[in-house]
Amino acid sequence: MKIRIDNNRQKIPLTNGQMSFWYIYQLTKETANHFLPYEFDGPLQTEHLEKVLNTLLQDNEILRVSVSDWCAIQYVCPYEYFHLPYVDLSRFSDSAIATAMGELFLKYCAPNFDLMRPPLLRACLVKLAPQKHLLMLITPHFAMDGAALHQLDIELRTLYKKALQGKPLRTTGKLSLASYISQEQVKKNTQSESAEQFWLKQLEGIEHTYFDQSLLDISNCCRRGVFIPLSQPQLNLIGRWCSEYQLTQQMVFLALFAKVISKVTGNTSLCLTTVQENRDIDGARELFGALLTSLPIPIRNLDTQPFDELFAQVKKTTLAVYEYRHVSWSTPLSILGENKIQNRPWWLEVLTAFSGTYHFMSQESGLSPLALKDFATIAAADIEDNKNVKLLGPQCRAMTINVNMLPSFYEPKNQFNEALDLDQETCQITLQRQLDFPLPPDESEWEKDVLNFYIENHAVKGPGIRVSHQCLTSDAEQLLKEEFEGVLEVELSDGDHKFASGI
Repeated sequence: MKIRIDNNRQKIPLTNGQMSFWYIYQLTKETANHFLPYEFDGPLQTEHLEKVLNTLLQDNEILRVSVSDWCAIQYVCPYEYFHLPYVDLSRFSDSAIATAMGELFLKYCAPNFDLMRPPLLRACLVKLAPQKHLLMLITPHFAMDGAALHQLDIELRTLYKKALQGKPLRTTGKLSLASYISQEQVKKNTQSESAEQFWLKQLEGIEHTYFDQSLLDISNCCRRGVFIPLSQPQLNLIGRWCSEYQLTQQMVFLALFAKVISKVTGNTSLCLTTVQENRDIDGARELFGALLTSLPIPIRNLDTQPFDELFAQVKKTTLAVYEYRHVSWSTPLSILGENKIQNRPWWLEVLTAFSGTYHFMSQESGLSPLALKDFATIAAADIEDNKNVKLLGPQCRAMTINVNMLPSFYEPKNQFNEALDLDQETCQITLQRQLDFPLPPDESEWEKDVLNFYIENHAVKGPGIRVSHQCLTSDAEQLLKEEFEGVLEVELSDGDHKFASGI
């Protein structure tokens, strides 16, 4: 991969993870912002906090990129000083503070980013009381995946502690974005030729997942959901499965949710999607950016397989799919999309024919020769879904089912706490999960047909699964919760019976 300098800006392709968000941005102009509200309880040195944010901008190129609109290229721009906005609400009443915070959220958090205009970071420091501040941090999903947010949390706390101690803040030896992308592209290029045949075989016979109309409510487009707590016996059972069948936790949850979705929808040969935060390249664990890879996991025969056979199937498939994690996400999604299209529109034929030319014109992006064809097929499938929904009803929209493990669930808690320990005499830093002001409803459309299962260790609720969506009824939420708990309850009861019988 050749790195070029254009107007004092480094010109590099996008990561595989960024590519999916770039595609969504082209269609919707939505950036799926992360909102990180950090509460500082105690005496705060505001000048040190501003230095910390500027250090983050200096050390992490992804926060300084400008993204091309027509081609999957980003430009790493020179660092410019960031002035932290400051708002003093400490003399306001509680109700006035809540109103003002809602207005600040609409100003800083709600608007989508213009990916052509860095920095890809917004912030505002709000004084709520003499010894209490709230730092509002906002980044687009294009710049941060879950592992990057975890790393941001570590660096923010560590850098602030260093600033108080008068230590240098700049980090040396951090993997550059260009170096990561260069290594990722080498891996991708070695598999590109065989990727399509691999995915055609993997996805053969897989059916799209549709929910019954009685379980759908598309009139309410606000993001909503339910939390399913995991008890200690349930966690012990999952751990026992991991040990007995040599599985990762991710594989266990894929099998569990495949069972649940199959029971709820009747689909016995379905595809779940899992997000692998792709950080197997040396130094990538500390790198900011969307490095995730979206991996479709096809699962078959859910009506007949006992759990031991299901676990074996999920393990075999996940390991096979994982070998192709550096190949573009658009390859399998276009195959799934093709299965929805009954009559190919003329413009899809034109864009398919033009795909090779587009590849030649945008060689610096590292896109595959079939990228434009893939993008067009995915868009055509979405249009087909929308047409069917208008004619026949919401039950005709195929659902994407994501099963995502967040770092809070699998990171060793004792190491995490030790890394983030701060001097108690300064101030306590807390990433707030429950705010004192109401947030406006999230009506973004980029995941309107997606059902997300986030496996996490919630700061307040503990370990569990956060179900997030924009299309289900409350009855459907309860049904998913009951089916999940029911599957585990049956297995726990069987385990107790075997233990009592000495089996």
